[in-house]
Amino acid sequence: MEKQDTIVLSLVKDDRGKGQKVWTTNIDRVMDKIIKDADDDAIANFRLEVRNGVANYSAVDNGRYRLYASVRMGKDNNGVMGITGHTGVLVLNTVQVADTKILEQLKMATIMMPSTIAAFNSLSGNQIVILVRVCLPNRETLDDESARDLFYTKAYQEAADIYSGLLHIDVVPAGIKDGSSPMMAWCHMSGDKKPIIADSPTPMKIVMDSTIAEMPRSNRIQDEDNETSRLVAFLDERFELRFNRVKRTTEYLDKLRPHLGWRAADLRFINGVAIDASQAGIKARPKDVSIYLNSSKIKISDPTEELLYNLQKWDGHDHIGDMADRVKTSLPQWKKWFRMWFLGLVAQWMGYNSRFGNSIVPLLISPQGYRKSTFCRQLLPPQLRWGYLDNLKFTDQKQVMTAMTDQLLINLDEFNSISKKTQEGFLKNTIQLAEIAIKRPYARHIEQERRRASFIATSNMTDVLSDPSGSRRFFAVEVTEPIDTDTKINYEQLYAQAVEAVRNGERRWFDQKDIDEVMAHNRKYAMLSSADMYFNDYFETADANDEDAKRLTATEIYDYIRKRAGASAVNESVRAFGRYLSNLTEITKVHTRRGTVYVVKERKKDYGGQ
Repeated sequence: MEKQDTIVLSLVKDDRGKGQKVWTTNIDRVMDKIIKDADDDAIANFRLEVRNGVANYSAVDNGRYRLYASVRMGKDNNGVMGITGHTGVLVLNTVQVADTKILEQLKMATIMMPSTIAAFNSLSGNQIVILVRVCLPNRETLDDESARDLFYTKAYQEAADIYSGLLHIDVVPAGIKDGSSPMMAWCHMSGDKKPIIADSPTPMKIVMDSTIAEMPRSNRIQDEDNETSRLVAFLDERFELRFNRVKRTTEYLDKLRPHLGWRAADLRFINGVAIDASQAGIKARPKDVSIYLNSSKIKISDPTEELLYNLQKWDGHDHIGDMADRVKTSLPQWKKWFRMWFLGLVAQWMGYNSRFGNSIVPLLISPQGYRKSTFCRQLLPPQLRWGYLDNLKFTDQKQVMTAMTDQLLINLDEFNSISKKTQEGFLKNTIQLAEIAIKRPYARHIEQERRRASFIATSNMTDVLSDPSGSRRFFAVEVTEPIDTDTKINYEQLYAQAVEAVRNGERRWFDQKDIDEVMAHNRKYAMLSSADMYFNDYFETADANDEDAKRLTATEIYDYIRKRAGASAVNESVRAFGRYLSNLTEITKVHTRRGTVYVVKERKKDYGGQ
C-alpha cells in the first residue's frame, strides 16, 4: 500500500498571459496551502459574492490554481502542457449546500470511508471537495490510454454512488463541464482551516467486468406527496419564507402586509397556518407545517450580506463622517476613531475579520436625555434593527457568546454597572474574539461559529473604566450636547462607503500610536481605587534631575500612603497598585537592581495625614 506522502497532485493556472504554470507536489504540501489560504480575504469575499449570486467565476479561473487529481500534468521540451501520468486519485464534490453547519458535518462524515484521502471546503464555500484513492483489484498498472479512460470512468461512477449513499446527498466528479474524460476532473484550490486529512487511505478497488452506466447527475428529482405539495403551494401563495442564517430561525413575510416586515415563524404562526390550511381543504397538522418550515426546502438567507452586496456604488461623499458629526464632542480623534470602528463593524458582517474580531468599542458618556441609545440603534438600517441588542447580561456568559454570533450590534448600556471583575476578565478577552465556541440547544458538540456582533457602550458617569491595561479597547467620548437623531440617514450610501473602504483594505484597527493616545485619553475616565486617589493626594510626578525628586518602588509608595492615610483606608493590594503606576505614561520609570523605581516628589500641601 502506498503511503499518503507518495500521492502527487498537479496544480495548474494561467501565468499572467505567459501560458500555463504547473506545480507538481505531494498531498501534504497541497493541504498545507489550503490551510494557509483559509485566512485569505479574497476567498472570503468570493464566497460572499457566491451566496449573493454576483460572483465572477471567470476572474477566479484566471487567478487561482486548478487542482488535477487523477492525472499528473507537465510540460514537454517545447513548453506544451500535457498529461505525463495518472495518480489513482479521484476528485469529487457534493452538490451545493447553503448551510455551513451541514457542510461541516458532511466533511466529517467522509472520513468514515477508508478510501478518503482528504476533504475540504470548496472555493465557493457551498460544497465539499473529496479526494479518493482507487486502484484495480491486484494493483495492476494501466498502460493503455483507452483502458485508463475506462478505468477512471468506472471509478468515478462507483465512488460517486458510494459517497452519495454515505452522505445522503448527491456527489459527482468535480469540474467536468465540457464532456471531457473524468480523468480531467479538477477543482479550484481553496482555503479551509480544518480540512479532513487521512493518515493512510486504503484504495477503493474497482472491478472492470461490470457495465458502465450513465454518470451520476446532481439533479435527482423525487415525487412529492400531493398533500405536501398543496401545503407548500398554500404557503407560497401567502408568504415569502426564509431561514435567517444570522438569527438561525425561519422567518416569514406576509405578502398582504409586507409593511410589517420579516417575522419569526413561531408556534403561533405555525398553529395559525395549520388552521387556515385545514379550512382551505388541505390536510395539514401543525407538525406538518413545522417540518416544512424547518427543512432544507426553505431558502437560506443572510440579510446582512444581502444588504451589503446589493448596494449602489458609493457617491464619493463622506457619509461616515456625517454620521460621526451628529455627536458633538471635544475629542479631536472622534471622527477618525469612529470611522475605524464603523469599518470594523461592517468588516465583521462581511466575514473579513477571520483572525481578530472588531476590538474597538466607542463609549459614549453624557447626562441622561442626550439620545445616546437612540443614536446607537440608528447605526443599523431599519431592515437590520432586529440585530440590535441593549439589554445583555454579562452574568450569563453563554448568553453573551450566543449574542455575539446571532446579533449585529451590542450596546453595553449603562456600562458603569458592569463590575470591575467582569471588565478586567471576561469582557476584556471576549471583545477581541473572531470565532465563538458554542454549544447550541440539542446539539451534541461544541462548535466554532463566526462572530458577527460589534460592541458600543453608553454611560451617564465619567469614572467607568476599571482596567488600565484593558481600556485600550474602549475610547471614551464625552457628548457635549444632545445627539442629532432627527436628520434622515442615507443608509445606502453610508454602507456603500464602508464596504468600499473595507474592500480597499483601509485600516480598521488601532496601531500603537492610536493605542498610546487612547490610553492617555482614557485615564481621566478611570475608576480609581483608594490607593490611586491617595497617590495623587500625596505625590506628583517629577523630573529625574529635580533635587526634590525621590526614586521609590511601588511598594515604598504604597506603604507611604498607608502610613499617612491609614491602613484601613487603602484596601487594594500592592500588586494592583503597581499595575496602576506602570500604566501611568507621565511618570518617569527607572529600572534598578531593586526593581522598577518611580521618580516622584511629595506634594507640599498636607492633606490631613499623620
